[in-house]
Amino acid sequence: MFNQFTQQFTNVMKPLNTLADINAKAAEQLVNQQASFVTSLMQDSVAHTKEMAGKSDIASAVESHKIFVDSFQSKITKTATDAYAVVTKTTEEVSNLWKDNLAQVAK
Repeated sequence: MFNQFTQQFTNVMKPLNTLADINAKAAEQLVNQQASFVTSLMQDSVAHTKEMAGKSDIASAVESHKIFVDSFQSKITKTATDAYAVVTKTTEEVSNLWKDNLAQVAK
């Protein structure tokens, strides 16, 4: 009797454990992406500041700043796209997990 209860409890917890694993993996990926983005942004900002300090004319400073802003925008877009991909993949995995679980319960 006790073994049957233990087995049933293990079967019930399996989808929840899988869900926790999926969420933990997604959170780790998002944290790593954001950390990489912030690190890159800080390094680029320091390099840009050093470069701007050496500029003596306005035209070259404006051009340098324009290049920096364009690079910044492209990094933000890439980071947002990558984060969206992780969230979309995670949503699909969770959806499939619940579909499989409900199909199994229906049997």
